[in-house]
Amino acid sequence: MYSKQQSASSDQKSVSQSLTRYLSILFFLLIVSCGEEGLIDPHGGTKLVPPDTTGTLQAIDFPTDTGSAWTYINVDTEKEHTVRIGGTRDISGTTHRQMTFSTISPVEPDEPNFIAVDHLAANAYYFRIDTDFYSGFPFPILATYINKTPQALVESAFDIFLPIDNPVFHQKHFPPRRLWDFPLVEGKQWVVFDKTAGTPVSATRFVAQKDKEVTVPAGTYSTFVVYEEVVYGDSENPSIRLISPPAIYWVAPSIGVVQYRYSQYRATDTFNTQTYALKSIHLPGPHTD
Repeated sequence: MYSKQQSASSDQKSVSQSLTRYLSILFFLLIVSCGEEGLIDPHGGTKLVPPDTTGTLQAIDFPTDTGSAWTYINVDTEKEHTVRIGGTRDISGTTHRQMTFSTISPVEPDEPNFIAVDHLAANAYYFRIDTDFYSGFPFPILATYINKTPQALVESAFDIFLPIDNPVFHQKHFPPRRLWDFPLVEGKQWVVFDKTAGTPVSATRFVAQKDKEVTVPAGTYSTFVVYEEVVYGDSENPSIRLISPPAIYWVAPSIGVVQYRYSQYRATDTFNTQTYALKSIHLPGPHTD
């Protein structure tokens, strides 16, 4: 039987090996990320036809026009950040729109002005080492890349900020995330992503309610209430699964997400629930995309 000293030494060696492996893989990814993909003009876009269906939220009701911007405020800390639709990028041969995340404000002196914005897909499940997600990932997400069709809004890749000379690092999702499955209708459920390689992780969303009135600083809206549940393992043993506290999204037609709530349950040591409410919105119009 190992002594406590031997066990501690083994743990330290394991952490050291993991860090070395992480840095090596990160260096490799930094090299291969400098590929031919880059900002390009949109091509092959699908124009969405206004729907006749009532009681649902169609793809055209979820704004993604270039120049659209949503400013959210943390209801507890009163710190703000802005989500903005900007340029485009070719991801695996398909044009995706870039959704950027601003710095947070206000901040105290010496306080980081970025946060790890990962709430729009799956809490703490972004950066991977080999096949597994890296829990406790400390670096903020600068942008995600989305593609919208009449059937779904899919997130395929993201950019993160690293404290190095060339700080922006690009990584694809494997598999991509089906963030929104259109039309939204009460009782609907879909899989956001299901990772089976290595330690399994799956995320599911379902529409729990429609016509739920919610008041935020930007106004009062009738919304669809969408829950997201993540089921994950802490090992490759298929018999052991953990279920995350659900994230909740309040989605209003022609506006988008007007409020969301999620819990930091893997990336931090303490359970911490965050709620963000829409403070202001800019939609350039006419709303066709």
